[in-house]
Formats: sequence, C-alpha cells, structure tokens
Amino acid sequence: MSDVAKMKEAAFPAPTVEEWEREAEKSLKGKPLERLVSMTYENIAVKPLYTRRDVEALGPLEQYPGFGRYVRGARPEGYRGEPWKVSQEISAASPSDWNEAVKHDLERGQTEIHLALGRLPFAVESVDDVAAMLDGVPLDRYSLRVDAGARSLSFLALLAAYLEERGVPLSSVRGAIGMDPLGAWAEQGTLPCSLERLYDEMAEATKWAKEQMPAVRTILVRGEPYHNGGANAVQELAFSLAAAVEYIRAGLDRGLTVDDIATRMQVSLAVGADFFMEIAKLRAARRLFAQVIEAFGGGESARRIELHVRTSPFTKTVYDPYVNMLRAAAEAFAAVVGGADGVHVSPFDEALGLADEFSRRIARNTQLILLEEAHVANVIDPAGGSYYVETLTAKLAEEAWKLFQRVEEKDGMAKALEDGFVQTEVEAVAKRRLDRVKTRKEKIVGTNVYANLEETPVEKPKQDAANVALPLDEKRVADIRASLAGGKWMEAAIRAVRRRATAREIAAALVDGNAVVAITPIRAWRLAEPFEQLRKAAEEHAERTGSRLSVHLINIGPLVRHQARADFIAGLFAAGGVAAERSDGFASVAEAVEWVRNTNGTHYIVCGADDDYPAFVPALAEAFKQAKPNAKLYVAGKPPEELERTYADAGVDGSIHLGSNAYDVIVAFLTERGVALDGEVR
Repeated sequence: MSDVAKMKEAAFPAPTVEEWEREAEKSLKGKPLERLVSMTYENIAVKPLYTRRDVEALGPLEQYPGFGRYVRGARPEGYRGEPWKVSQEISAASPSDWNEAVKHDLERGQTEIHLALGRLPFAVESVDDVAAMLDGVPLDRYSLRVDAGARSLSFLALLAAYLEERGVPLSSVRGAIGMDPLGAWAEQGTLPCSLERLYDEMAEATKWAKEQMPAVRTILVRGEPYHNGGANAVQELAFSLAAAVEYIRAGLDRGLTVDDIATRMQVSLAVGADFFMEIAKLRAARRLFAQVIEAFGGGESARRIELHVRTSPFTKTVYDPYVNMLRAAAEAFAAVVGGADGVHVSPFDEALGLADEFSRRIARNTQLILLEEAHVANVIDPAGGSYYVETLTAKLAEEAWKLFQRVEEKDGMAKALEDGFVQTEVEAVAKRRLDRVKTRKEKIVGTNVYANLEETPVEKPKQDAANVALPLDEKRVADIRASLAGGKWMEAAIRAVRRRATAREIAAALVDGNAVVAITPIRAWRLAEPFEQLRKAAEEHAERTGSRLSVHLINIGPLVRHQARADFIAGLFAAGGVAAERSDGFASVAEAVEWVRNTNGTHYIVCGADDDYPAFVPALAEAFKQAKPNAKLYVAGKPPEELERTYADAGVDGSIHLGSNAYDVIVAFLTERGVALDGEVR
C-alpha cells in the first residue's frame, strides 16, 4: 500500500495553494487575484478556490448524518432507507378534475398527495367538496400535505368528518395539514382575524392532532413568501427561523410543550438558481432549527426538523417556457443534494396558468429520473466534506443567525412585519436583483439573453372564475360559536360539519373581536417580469400595426469585424420583442448612407470594430443626419471619452454597450416609437 501511495504522489504531485495562486495571477495578466472573488446577494464573498484550510478554520465538523444538529442530513442512512417524498402540488379547475389528476399522478410515481388551499381555483367549503376530491384516493397508502394558509382548523374538521363517514381511522392519516399565519400575513398584508386567535386555533389543532392524528404535522413555517419577494438565502432562513420561534412561544403559552410543537412543525423552503447556495441553505436550515429547538429544551427527535422543498417560481419565465424544465431540474437536484424530505418540482408552465397532464408529468419525472436513473438516493450527503459547501453552509448559518437576532431585538417576527422591517430588508435585495437583471449582469436565458422572437407561445385555456361562495347561515354560525365556548374547538367544529356546516361558517364562528392589523405585503414577483412586460407591449403593438418593431444595424467592414457587436445589439433588443434588420458590411460611408435612404427605419446602430470607428462614424453621422434628420443614430460599444464627444458633435445620439441598462435602452426605444407601457414592474 505504501508503494502505491508513493506512486500516486510521484505521478500526481499535489500543488500548494501558493503555487495555484501564482499560476492564477499569470493567467490574469497582472490583475490582482481578488478579481476572481465574487459577492453574492447574501454579501458573502465567494473565493475562486477552497481548500482544507477553509474547512479547518471552521472547527470540528459533523461527521455523520442523523446526529448532532443534522447538518449532514436528518437520517443516518440518508435516502437509502426511504427516498424523499415526490410531493407534487396538484391543482385543477374543479374538485372532480383534481380527483382525476391526483389518482392519475399517484399511479405514475407521485408518493405524497399535496395541495394548497389558497392556490386552488375553487373553494373547499364542505365535506362534499372533500369527498369529491378524495373519492377513491388511497389515503392509507400515501401521506397527505395540505398548505391551509392562515388557518387550518376548518379544513381539518371537514377532513375528519369525511374520514369518519368513510370509516377510515383518523390515526391512519400521516403527513402535514398545517397553517402558517405569519407567512400568509407577509404575502397578503392582512389576516382573517387577529394573530392571537390564529395562534389559539393552531394550538387547538395541534392538541387534537396529537391525540387523533399523531402522524400529522399541523404547523407550517414557509420561507417562500420571502424568497418569492426577492429575498436572499440569509433572509429566507432568518425570517423562517423567527416565525418558528414565534409559533413555539405561542404554543408554550397555550399549554403545549416544545416537543409537541417541534415534532408537529414542517419547514418549507424554496430552492432557486444558485446551485451551491441552495444546497448550503438547506443544510444550514437543519442546523439553525436544531439550535433553536435545543435552546428551548427540545429533545433529540424534536430537533430533527422536517424539510419540504419546492423549486422556485421566482426563477421561471413566460417566454421560452420549456427552458423552465432545465431550471427546475437543476433546482430539484440541489434540493435532493441538500437533503430535502419532500420535493415539489414546478411544472414548466407554472407562470402561464394551471399545469396540464404533460407539464405535471415532466415535473414529476424530473424527480423520478434523479431517483431511478441518476441514483442520487444511493449517496448519503453527497455535498458533505466539500470545502466550498461546508464553508458556505457555516457562513450562511452565521449570517442568518445574526439577522434572526436582529428580528428578536425587535420583539419577534410579528412585530418586525408590523413595523416593516422584514419588508424593507427583502425590498433592498429585490432592488439589487432587479437592477442586475435590467443590466443583464444576471442572465435569464430566453428572456433577457438569447430571446427567440420566432418562438411559438404556449397556449393555456382561460380559466373560469372561482366558485362564488354561498352566503353564511348566520344562525348556524351563532350555534357553532356557542358550542366553541365550551372549549375543545376541534370536536365542536367536527360536530358542526356533521350537520353540514361549511368551512367559512366555522371560520366565521372562530373570529374574535380584536382588530386585525394590516401591513405592507411582500409582493411575489418573478425575475423575468421586467423584460416580459416590454416584450408583451411590443407584441401587442405588432398585432395592432401588422409589423414588428425593428432597429437597423449599419455594419462596417467584413463579417469578422462587425458580427460580435451586431449579435450583441440584436440580442439586446430581442429581449424587448424588437427585431434587428442587418445590413451587409459596408466599406464606405457612401454605401452606408445609400442603404439608410432605402430603409424605413427610425433607429440605427453602427456596428463594427473600435479601430474602424474614428474614420467612419463622424462622416457617417453628418451624412446620416442630412439623409434622415428625424432618425436616431447610435454606435455599438463604449467609445473613449474624447471620441464620444467627437461623435456627439457629428450627430451621434449615444452609444449602447455592455455597461448599458438594457431595460432602459429598450424602454426609451419603445416609448419613442409610441408603444404604450404600463410603467415599472415594481
């Protein structure tokens, strides 16, 4: 063995960090090595190389999954004993359609029944609605995940009454039927009743589930409201952690133990495009939640938090939507490598409307390929030991803990939302993201780069309006309220459902008289929206006028001299739905001016090499303004300051270059062409 080791060392000598740095500096041609360091949205400096030194500086690392604070995973065997849940959220136009969809998908690889009440296009009001949705669905074979929004007690009562009618034991149900009032407040800006009353409902549902549905989690902590508003990974972790602490304290005040609360809590996070950051985020989440629950005195099983992960709607696009399949695949891979307990993969047409059978199948099969073909489940914590991922995990946890402490200093998450602290923090990062997208420093393939003006749009059928809610039976509401006064809210609600009370009537009976505070919501948006808005406006203009808007490119010299800049300009304007009409490469100003006279353009851009501009552009500009005095002339590329003045004196209207704000350039063009814009996206 020692001879083999010596052979390896002789054949592949390990370079030192200092040797690597010297070689890297040579490749940079005199520029400092710091040029290779990049800053993330979390204000974490990412180095170009991580080594054992970085990990050693962190101190002792957890060596095994299923122990400590579960950074390396919640279970010692990883996914080898049991894979993650294929937990695709299903939506459909009606309860019967939803029933068909869920049975179809369960037969084809889905392993958890998953719905979000607030995102369904119909209301789940009665036990008959629940029956229509779950008829023939084998609840004994699959776990059930229900995101009930701000309150869950009414739906729990409907489900319990339905199961009793069918003779299904309540104790056989497993999964999560949970509420997240703080998350709903952050998303919507208001609540159906006071937070204190919602905390009462949460405690009552949790106490009842402990006895009747012991395998069901009743408390959701969702990071998506912050993520979908543009938050970075540190913020998503910190605000989720702060919400969990709020729920723990509320439960303790209402007679629950920390173990009762933590073992019935599920954390739900979104995974975005930054692959390694998202892996580190999930690992850091387990560490942080274990740390908090340990601080409250929770036992070992309570510290093992359950993580549901969904691929990000924030990164998805309306244009070139099939690229969303690739985005979702990378995000799903990050979710699994990060150790998610359940995963939802966004259908590629999520931003367009309700998913159909095809888009649901592709999303579901994305997970199944990771499981069955890529064999990802056979590797326990594949990111463990990575110098970069371990360092990033530790840094994320550290920064998230600092922000969490700032929230605690403001008297907790509810107060931080009420005062606008959370919204301000998220908005600051969202603005940075927006600026980088508009300048195309953050690239969105198919939208702000590599846009395809010839793509065939994906058509989605128009959805009928949601069911109109029936009027409340005020007498029944009064009767329910009277029965609630005796305590044991869940039992009272189930009795009311047996008498055919609706979810809205139970919810109305639970409303207290305390004032509901309205806050500024965190508006969900998508990175692609600014350019999607411009492109839609350009397309609507083309439909009205019968022709697509275009810019004209005056190319100088042979193809090799002008192609790079001509492609750059064409790509920039395509992001706003504007075509580029290209000329041949001109050898003289006279040829170029003749071509301009024979075209019907309003905006022209000169494309060529820097060396060709000084002799060509001033003369062209003077002749151009005489030929087309009302047209605009620009140069592609940023000229030196002295040449820029010379060009401007000759009549050039400006330059368009890599440092230009592409969004502003397109807005100016569309506005000058009379295209109606709806204003800023955010």
